Amino acid sequence: MDGRSQSGDTPLHGIADSYACPVCKRPLRESDGSLRCGTCAESFPIVDGIPDFVREELAQSRDPVLRRMRFIDRMAGIYETSLWYPLVLNVYGGLHSPSLSQLIRTIARAVEPVRGRVLDVACGPGTYGRRVASQPREVFGIDVSMGMLRKGVAYSASERRPNVHFARARVEALPFASRFFEAAICCGSLHLFADTTVALREIGRVMKPAATLAVFTFGAGDGGILKHPRVRRWGAARHGLHVFDVSEMGRFLAASGFEGFEAELSGSIFTFTARRIRS
Repeated sequence: MDGRSQSGDTPLHGIADSYACPVCKRPLRESDGSLRCGTCAESFPIVDGIPDFVREELAQSRDPVLRRMRFIDRMAGIYETSLWYPLVLNVYGGLHSPSLSQLIRTIARAVEPVRGRVLDVACGPGTYGRRVASQPREVFGIDVSMGMLRKGVAYSASERRPNVHFARARVEALPFASRFFEAAICCGSLHLFADTTVALREIGRVMKPAATLAVFTFGAGDGGILKHPRVRRWGAARHGLHVFDVSEMGRFLAASGFEGFEAELSGSIFTFTARRIRS
């Protein structure tokens, strides 16, 4: 077996119709272990039950983050352990940064009123999405790391969370129809996207009017190594790391179709919410 679903299997838990072609945004149908677009004839394999919408070879990308995808795949095993999150938060954000559990609670509070579908952008193994999923909230996670996604599927199965779904996709080309989601979360990744405005506009495209966006990222605060401008410049040049200041993020959101921006900066840990404009 090559890990791809076979015709007649149900690897997508009955939600194949939830995805759309990332190229033309038209409906897809499942056929012979793939999702196929009847409009533009694109075909996307289903690998280990995970739809794969990423067509390019990431190791050849100009984006330094995408070129490191094999490392990120291997990191999936320790991502939710004490070997990763506490270290990153304390070193980058400062010794008094919020803990992972505190960040999860912050994001969960932001989407707690939501009933319906929630997009988890660059979800990793569903660290946040699995925790906000509930009977009235169905979470769709996307990431470019197949290693992270496979781990998320395993976690969700062991935790008996049938309303969490995973697909491999780029934030710049989300495999969903417009106005599909009641909310979106993006935790620990906005600072890594090559073009913040492009990413936010595509996230906004798939959100319903007035839908909530909740984000954790890094800001130019007064804690950790990111408080030093020289470190921020080095991170941007070598690793594609964009450390935001609050006013800058407000401009990005306004240019991308969001309003109601509310931010909190703790050390260099930056959390905020916004709403898709009502249009």
